[in-house]
Amino acid sequence: MAREADLAFVGGRIFTAARVRPWAQAMAIRDDRFVAVGTEAQVERWTGRRTRRIDLHGRVVVPGFIDGHAHMADSAGEIGWTRLNGTRSMEEALARLRKAAVRTPTGEWVVGIDWDEAKWTDRRYPTRADLDRVSTDHPVVARRIDCHMGSVNSLALERARDLVGLRGFDVDGSGRPTGILKEDAFSELHDRFASGPAVIERNLPRIARMAHRLGITSIHDVVPMPAWQAYQRAHRRGGLRLRVYAMVPGTAAASLAQTAIQSGLGDEWLRLGAVKVFSDGSLGAFTAALDAPYEGQTKERGMFVHPPSKLRETLETAHRTGLQTATHAIGDAAVRLVTETLASVEEENPRETLRHRIEHYELPDEEVLRRTKQAGLVASCQPNFIGQWSGPGDVYEDRLGSIRMARNNPYRRIARLGIPLCFGSDGMPYGPLYGIHWAVNGYFEDQRLSPEEAFRAYTAGGAYASFEEHQKGTLETGKLADFVVLEGDPFRNPETIDRCRVRETWIGGTRVFPVSKS
Repeated sequence: MAREADLAFVGGRIFTAARVRPWAQAMAIRDDRFVAVGTEAQVERWTGRRTRRIDLHGRVVVPGFIDGHAHMADSAGEIGWTRLNGTRSMEEALARLRKAAVRTPTGEWVVGIDWDEAKWTDRRYPTRADLDRVSTDHPVVARRIDCHMGSVNSLALERARDLVGLRGFDVDGSGRPTGILKEDAFSELHDRFASGPAVIERNLPRIARMAHRLGITSIHDVVPMPAWQAYQRAHRRGGLRLRVYAMVPGTAAASLAQTAIQSGLGDEWLRLGAVKVFSDGSLGAFTAALDAPYEGQTKERGMFVHPPSKLRETLETAHRTGLQTATHAIGDAAVRLVTETLASVEEENPRETLRHRIEHYELPDEEVLRRTKQAGLVASCQPNFIGQWSGPGDVYEDRLGSIRMARNNPYRRIARLGIPLCFGSDGMPYGPLYGIHWAVNGYFEDQRLSPEEAFRAYTAGGAYASFEEHQKGTLETGKLADFVVLEGDPFRNPETIDRCRVRETWIGGTRVFPVSKS
């Protein structure tokens, strides 16, 4: 017998997520990889005197979750900012900001994040006048949950005078700034108060612990360049406790092309991933690009972030270089434009598949679905959005109306067509089990997958989307020993998946949650 296993797990219900033999009873681990996954008799052959045996007592084991669209480096930089999620009115949100202002030295930024007016009794955006009631001694900014817009007070507007005229800088009928900034204008402002790489690096371990509690072992993280620096420094000193596929800004495509750097460079802990490109905005900010006007807004159809020619230039540059792209597209007009552009770029520049991704992919019609499948594109979706905004009277119904709302996030149609599907959270909120619950128990039939399909999208689907399916995503011999032990059975009781809990999280054969107290 070859060298015995370090660990043997027996007596479990192990969902391997593999297409062949999706279920097992036991598994053996040596170093950081599986050496056997199957029956207890098969695993027994790998056990010896030094093997530690762990009885699962019938619990369910699943592959480690891969969050295919995360903002965890951003979250590391946001520690200490004031969270406005869970507030039930604007006044409650303003009260939290006032408390933060009292603790903040005069002249420094007061930053609030994650407000959602759809959950407020007043159901409107904050304005300059509202935030002036927080403080006139501090610049105050309150960022909406979708990160595509924010509101600022008068002092912050003074610091943003050079942004007047940028797209998304809102003014009233007399030309006076309202304090509401969207897309380009808000993005420019955001760079002025965002945390630098040192802060991000310092807080990454805390964010990793949060991920471990949720069963997340790998992330596809959307990272601005300061965060990419932080990840590299953390990796060099051995401080990464998550496997990171870093999706860098699309503006980096040209410079990466000049140096011939391609997606996938790195190791099993940190890889350069896709370049992140934007095609439209968000439904919450009325900036997602729609074919027909927003519900109740006869002239508003959202916006394209770039002209179609510029979008194509960026995608084509990346494709020719060997860079995977991950393009944000929410509205049906944007999803169609991105799908057709990527398909055309691939046809005119044939090469090995780069598995180009469409992030969010919320409103594809039948023709777009067919074209997506034909082009081999990956649908990178966030099922937690269903739980957050698909309920009666919530954002989807308010922005799209009942007919379009029912066509939103059609995971069943995506899966039945065989389009590669990976799940993530966009951090709204983090928590794979929450997302999986809504992918199985969605409001509309086209949103609903079987538990097996949903778990595959949050595990094997993510590994495929990052070209790492031979390393992780399923529990099979030779793959990295990343897995999660659950309390509760999401396969036998799919209607209560959101009540299941992560009991243990293991990365590379080491338990990272709960952490041993020894």
